[in-house]
Parts: sequence; structure tokens; C-alpha cells
Amino acid sequence: MNKFLMSIVNHISVLFIKFIGSTWRYNLRTPMPQEPVIYSYWHRNILPLMYIHRKQKCVLLISSSKDGDLIAKPAELMGYKTARGSSRRGGSAASRELIKQAKDNILAITPDGPKGPSQKIKDGIIYISYLSKSPIVPAVVDVQHEKVFKSWDKFRFPLLFSKINVTYGDRIYVDSKEDIEKKVIELQNAMDKLTKENKIKRG
Repeated sequence: MNKFLMSIVNHISVLFIKFIGSTWRYNLRTPMPQEPVIYSYWHRNILPLMYIHRKQKCVLLISSSKDGDLIAKPAELMGYKTARGSSRRGGSAASRELIKQAKDNILAITPDGPKGPSQKIKDGIIYISYLSKSPIVPAVVDVQHEKVFKSWDKFRFPLLFSKINVTYGDRIYVDSKEDIEKKVIELQNAMDKLTKENKIKRG
């Protein structure tokens, strides 16, 4: 697809997301952070969180893959900054860009991306927290009515007028390089616990 057609597709995608997102009924179970932090959220929850955080100064880490291309441009059209690549131990070009942006922006990282395993923490986000001195805030989502795709992450698309629960966890600080492995476990446990507590009651 040429650049002109891709631009049209991206703009239509953003209009569609803004339209359907305007019907979603968000239930924030804890306050949304306003100061520079690092959101940690599962890859499958990109869409509902991208809509609700669109007015914050936020930098998204998005993979440099073709799948990442489908997310990056619409995100930028919605007002986000993007860093393309991986969070691999804080050493990639994308990680260095995130660390530079961390002072004045919220960072958003999917620690199970870009290819999984789903809902399992990799240590890149912990390194970025340590190097940037920004705390990690777990952000979890549950969707009442949704289309779940048969992808590695079970990507979720909230349907019209769906209720969406969002919970932000306690800040996790990484003060020492020696704490990396311990903080991976702490973040995993926090994400797992919050995911269970954030469930929408059905029936």
C-alpha cells in the first residue's frame, strides 16, 4: 500500500477509534496518575488504554515490526509520542529515547510485548525504570463486552457502550541494579493480583 492510501487508512482508523471510544463507559477504580511515571500494561489492553490516556503527555513504546506499524501512526495522530523498538535491558535505541523523555512525560510499556509470552513480565521495563528513575505504575483493564482476537496476546476490542474497569496499582521504585530480578517478580505479582481484583462482575 502506498503512503497516500496508508495515510487515509490511518486517519479513518483514528476517527473510528475516537467514535467507538466515546461510547465506552470507563470505571476508574483508582486515580489516574498525572505526574511522570511508567505505565506497565498487558499488550492485549493497548486499545482501551490508548483511548483513555490520549490527553496525557505520554510516550508509547511500540515494536518496529509490521504489527507495530499498524499501531504507531494512529497513536501519533491521537497525540502520542512514540519510540519504536524494544525495551531490552535499557540498551536499545528505543529505550534510550524513553529514558530521555521520562523527565517530562509518562511512558507506556507493554512488558509482555511485542510477541509474548502473554502476561509475563520481561525485565526491560525494570531497567528503564532504574535508568530513568521513574516509578512503574501497573495499569490493568477488564472489558464487559468485547471482541477477543485469536492472536498471541488475545487482543481485546471493546464493543459499543461497553463498561471498562481500569485500576492503577501502587508505584514500584527500582533504586538499585541489584534489585532487577526481585522487581520483575514484584511487578508480575502486582499485575496478576490487580487483574483478578479488577474483574467486572458478570451475571
